[in-house]
Amino acid sequence: MGPLGVGQTADELAALDQKACDMCGITFFEFRNQGRLGCPHDYVHFEKELEPLIANIHGATTHTGRRPSRAAAAGLPEGTDELTGLIGLRRSMKDAIACEDYENAKEDRDAIRALEDRWLGPPPA
Repeated sequence: MGPLGVGQTADELAALDQKACDMCGITFFEFRNQGRLGCPHDYVHFEKELEPLIANIHGATTHTGRRPSRAAAAGLPEGTDELTGLIGLRRSMKDAIACEDYENAKEDRDAIRALEDRWLGPPPA
């Protein structure tokens, strides 16, 4: 399915609205209603639909500016891969809990804590 267009049928738009991100679970319908995405992976997952929108708003589809220094100062990773992985771990933990698979939920929780401790330091005692 391509980008949003004037000639699309109601069935095509309904199918597009049901398209959901594998990582955070947000649907395109939720994005349209909220006006914000759920995770960095959404830019890849909804690329075809977002590209014309971004080009219309910003006049280009590539970033040509500086990166905020606050992310590096806060100890967060430079790329989005680790952040996307964290979102995936949180979703996996939630799914494991829903299925009462507490062993996998514990492993996901421990992996989440390890990432957060590496980025932000251990929590205060």
